[in-house]
Amino acid sequence: MSQILRNIRAILNRNKDQHSIPVMDGNLSPNDALDRCAELAVFDAPPDDMALDSDGRLHVSVGDRVLRRTPAGECLEVAHLPGAVGALAFHPDGRLLACVSGEGLALISDGGRVEWLRKAGGQKLGCLTAVAVARDGTIYVTQGSCDTQPQDWVVDLMQKNASGLLIRVDPTGREAEILARGLAYPAGVAITPDDSQILFSESWAHTLSLCNRDGGGRRKMVRNFPGYPSRLVPDGRGGFWVCLFAARTHLVELVLSDADFRTAMMAEVDPAFWIAPSLRATGSYMEPLQGGGIKKLGVVKAWAPPRSYGLVLRVNQDGDVIESLHSRVGGTCHGVTSALPCSEGLYVLSKGHQRLVIRQRGGLADA
Repeated sequence: MSQILRNIRAILNRNKDQHSIPVMDGNLSPNDALDRCAELAVFDAPPDDMALDSDGRLHVSVGDRVLRRTPAGECLEVAHLPGAVGALAFHPDGRLLACVSGEGLALISDGGRVEWLRKAGGQKLGCLTAVAVARDGTIYVTQGSCDTQPQDWVVDLMQKNASGLLIRVDPTGREAEILARGLAYPAGVAITPDDSQILFSESWAHTLSLCNRDGGGRRKMVRNFPGYPSRLVPDGRGGFWVCLFAARTHLVELVLSDADFRTAMMAEVDPAFWIAPSLRATGSYMEPLQGGGIKKLGVVKAWAPPRSYGLVLRVNQDGDVIESLHSRVGGTCHGVTSALPCSEGLYVLSKGHQRLVIRQRGGLADA
């Protein structure tokens, strides 16, 4: 009998879908933590990422600009670049590093002089999605796709591309080498607290992976998220905050599994109404819904299958989720692309609702 059970278990394990959507329960249980955060700013264009300079001043990428938030709460422009600005980081020498759609990596000095890194290994860097800097000044960037630009991420998902890159750049910003190819839209990168390894996300594979700083010794840290992981940042306690810019749904997974339907949808339907994740639901009657999303008494229930969602997770060094902050269906903090610890708590950037909010330190579960 024990042999029969072992055989059945082996068959089930072989047939198990490694990318089935995990249930949000335990430390992943839905809540309204993001919607209870205090609002600090509303932007006139979708914001994308944040970084703190050596003086603790917050910088935010918004459209083709980088803004700096003053103590009075104003947002002043500090850089205007020739494309949509995404990921931000500060180099130990004070330079601001900015990933610019279609252009590459901009290295901006205190005086405003801009140098560019536009290629690595002969590949144009038009879809940089994340940047992190090691203690010695070595820069690590991810290129989400070699087939699309950042604003076309939905197209990249629907095409099921896996052409992303992990890139190492020398401290001067002039020489770059590709450490890994064929990644499924890497959208986040961070250096481990001991400065010895790199952690990066793959949105379309729903994973986090660790590797050595030379790209070797790669291993999965988290194998399956309930959403699409993007940017990462150390939490100051040995773990990481992970932004999931959208939640996965069974309807989207079904579309991704049907090449004929997906191809016809992309050819015949306005992209705004594709059966695909979104950074923000518009409420249009043309938006696709699953049965659980049908309005009851004029209200879309918070537990409905989401068109858009807000989710930030804190994982420990083993990849276990130890805290989660949600903005459920009907919430106002969806499409989270950046989270950043600060002295007051945790900054959170909602690209979908164009808001900067803060989770006060007293509100953190283990503060």
